[in-house]
Amino acid sequence: MKVLILTDARKSGMREDEVDTLAQVKAVKKALQLLGHTVMVEAFSLNLILTARRIEKSGCDFVFNLVENLSSSRLLHLVPLLCQSLSIPCSGGGAYTLSITGDKVVAKRQLDLAGLPTPPWLEDGCDGSRFLGVPVMVKPIAQEASVGIGDASVRTFTDTDELTAYLREHPDYFAERYIDGREFNLSVLPGGRVLPVCEMCFVDYPADKVKIVGYEAKWQEQSFAYQHTQRSYTFGREEQGLIEELKRLAQAVYVLFGNSGYARVDVRVDQQNKPFILEMNSNPCIAADSGFIAAALQAGMTYCEVIEHLLRR
Repeated sequence: MKVLILTDARKSGMREDEVDTLAQVKAVKKALQLLGHTVMVEAFSLNLILTARRIEKSGCDFVFNLVENLSSSRLLHLVPLLCQSLSIPCSGGGAYTLSITGDKVVAKRQLDLAGLPTPPWLEDGCDGSRFLGVPVMVKPIAQEASVGIGDASVRTFTDTDELTAYLREHPDYFAERYIDGREFNLSVLPGGRVLPVCEMCFVDYPADKVKIVGYEAKWQEQSFAYQHTQRSYTFGREEQGLIEELKRLAQAVYVLFGNSGYARVDVRVDQQNKPFILEMNSNPCIAADSGFIAAALQAGMTYCEVIEHLLRR
């Protein structure tokens, strides 16, 4: 099969997460070639006519979607939508899935309407008084890879005007209740199979440092957060009930958001053992050292086997 990897255009001064996309392209290309496919790589452009021409000129049978770093994650659905218009199958989440998950506030509304637990959040016109005096997480509405998220994202407001003014000054951000507790990642294969549950453990964190998987923890290898945030897949018998509930929630979120492609569902569990869904990341990172691949390895899969599954969409 002729496979076209569609990815971000290269540019100077790339962030760590953007550099990681290059590593994904290299790893996926190698795996596809080992699986016997002919592989080409092209850059995605928001000039959709130009991108369509590149896809058609390649003569590909399949597009492997590794477009991750557009100016807004609200635009990511354009890739599968364009492939659909060209009648060419594409890996990963479909246009509906990416359009919902690309806007965190829209996704939270859908979770809430479906009765799935998600941290309370503040929208324009809502009473902000219930968010005063408690930690809130302020984060971008339409960015992936924890861009814009760091220790300063968790803050406490004591005045409604102060909170309202802050959000007006940062119109691309929203505020949700910060869940002080544990964090779990649930990786989902196409079709809805949940891979082994991963807990992100905050090892030897100082008491005054917030326990979040922000940009440093994901990408900046020399940082304290990166070196002290570790994955664990081992749980005691007494926690099996929680693990099964997390799997159930991940499958429910996956179905709610379109039941397409591969995904990672991020969940926080509070001090009372109550889970709260943070978000679903459709088309999560699949570099060799990524969390998704680590979960697949825990399930006994090789990297090539994962890529073969993703070809089945």
